[in-house]
Amino acid sequence: MDTILSDFKKHETVDEDVILKYKDKLPEELIETWKKYGFGTFANDFLKIINPDDYLDILEISYLRYEQAIPIFTTSMGDIIVMEKDKYVNLLNFRKGYVNVVSSGFEFFFDDLKDNDFMNDELMWQPYPEAISKYSAPNYDECFGYTPLLGLGGAEKVENLKKVKLKEHILIITEFMGPVQ
Repeated sequence: MDTILSDFKKHETVDEDVILKYKDKLPEELIETWKKYGFGTFANDFLKIINPDDYLDILEISYLRYEQAIPIFTTSMGDIIVMEKDKYVNLLNFRKGYVNVVSSGFEFFFDDLKDNDFMNDELMWQPYPEAISKYSAPNYDECFGYTPLLGLGGAEKVENLKKVKLKEHILIITEFMGPVQ
């Protein structure tokens, strides 16, 4: 796990009350990561370890099964990764409007991140590498968003990506396309 987090950039320390709130609801590996590293970015700034409380209201609006899900990561492509039903790690892909089951369990999640196929196939990280070469990495509260939105006919090419505020971008997509299912 330490090697995948070798490029971790801390955004903030995790408050003890957040740890206590989620210690029985989320995998121990994630709670230990919060304690050791805090909230921040890693994997070339693609993944962001987040405070679930900061995304619960957005999840309620943008995801039909929000009651069973706890947001644990976001991506720099505007996705939210949730822990669902205490078992499944799901990627909520707002740009394309669907949910991808990343894994059934969290035990090997950090190890899986070292695999390029996992990053491409499960976390849909393309065209992120090209986008950061062209525009640099988004800030912690930002992501790359397609303009115009893919669901409104925008082309899926790097030239159509802009740095946008992550939460607002998800809300805009949800307003136009509806919640992901």
